[in-house]
Amino acid sequence: MERKQFTRRRFIGTAGTTATLGIAGCLGGGDSGENTIRYLSDRGDSSDVVDDIIEEFENEFDYTVEVTYTSRGTSTDEELQQMLAAGNPPDLVFDTSADAYRYQQNGSLATVTSAVQDVGLPDPVNIDGESYFAPTMVEPLMGWYRNDLYEENPTNFETWLSEAQRVSEEEDMNGYVVPTGQTNNADTSTTQYLWQNDVEIYSGPSDDIQITIDQGENRERAVETYQWLQSINEYAPNGSGWEWGDGTQALQQGNAAALMSVGGLPILSIRQNRPDLVDNLSPTGFPIPQGGSQDTWWAYMEGHVVRNDGEATEGAQEFTRFFSESERFLDFVLSAPLFQWPPTEELMNSDQMTENEVLAEHQEAVDLVRDNWDAFTTVLATGDEEAPNLTAANAYSGQLFGQSAEQMLVGSQSPEETVDWVAAELRGLQEEE
Repeated sequence: MERKQFTRRRFIGTAGTTATLGIAGCLGGGDSGENTIRYLSDRGDSSDVVDDIIEEFENEFDYTVEVTYTSRGTSTDEELQQMLAAGNPPDLVFDTSADAYRYQQNGSLATVTSAVQDVGLPDPVNIDGESYFAPTMVEPLMGWYRNDLYEENPTNFETWLSEAQRVSEEEDMNGYVVPTGQTNNADTSTTQYLWQNDVEIYSGPSDDIQITIDQGENRERAVETYQWLQSINEYAPNGSGWEWGDGTQALQQGNAAALMSVGGLPILSIRQNRPDLVDNLSPTGFPIPQGGSQDTWWAYMEGHVVRNDGEATEGAQEFTRFFSESERFLDFVLSAPLFQWPPTEELMNSDQMTENEVLAEHQEAVDLVRDNWDAFTTVLATGDEEAPNLTAANAYSGQLFGQSAEQMLVGSQSPEETVDWVAAELRGLQEEE
């Protein structure tokens, strides 16, 4: 690889101006070509660290990185589709493992094997020995409740329901948040509730996934889960269409006393806007049936994918490995502590994590993550023996389970009808695959 001393980096945008960024990304620029890596990332809030890594890369390799940022927690799909439609596909995208598998199955990805296997990262999208996704972090689902209103961590379905009712009646505040609709928040939450009740939604190997949510005991447990969701929704605000930030806003405004979210994302916002409230919030896992155990815990896995339809595929592959090996790797993870966690247990137990001031202030959350590390999984790994599951990836892409909650809580379907609806929709997805 040809080396160079310095290359000037062109910035397409910064965090918080998503629409403008998408247009700019589509328009591209005059010096684009095989030495210009188009990079699309929703980590605009971590741009300082990413920019430093990019500068180090540009000082060593003969590439310019043209980066389009959106804000953390917002989807890059709109920008991606605009760039593809304009004939200017990105070379590198920061995305989830589920989306990576969909893209790979569509033939859109190049390999990132050296950035994964040589570095020792998890390898969730491994096809025939080649890696197509380089994880940089995990983001486990996690709840937060008002410890000044809840007498203790409710833990199970029954106690959560009774405590949410008590808080709603005594405190003039909704006891819980239930998101519904075609949002990531609603989809992940509804899926996790089903997992908590040991509902096996799918079974089979990658090439023969079966829909089992409406079969035998799975159907009974799925109906029970939707019944519980229907009951606790009586003590929740109208969460139709709510994404992560909507639940956080309800919590910090005193409109709700508990929510399930992703990692410590609510704390990052509340630390800035309602620091007085932080000490009154405690972390918790998702509600679980009485006597149940925490076996499967949704943890987003996000990182880099390299597309094969851009002009700088090799450069994007080189940058992906450079990022994975960078001395600033953990700095990137810790640019959003509590929300972003390292992709390996070894990094999780590193001195840099232990010495982080924000994590030290929320030791309960750190312990929750460490104690449940072996339960963390992704929605992609839902075939037999955690085999990649295209149906699950496509269902997540369309937020099908979030829609199922909407069908019941807004559309007035019964829990039984909801299970039948989601099973039929999943089989419909398979017919399209």
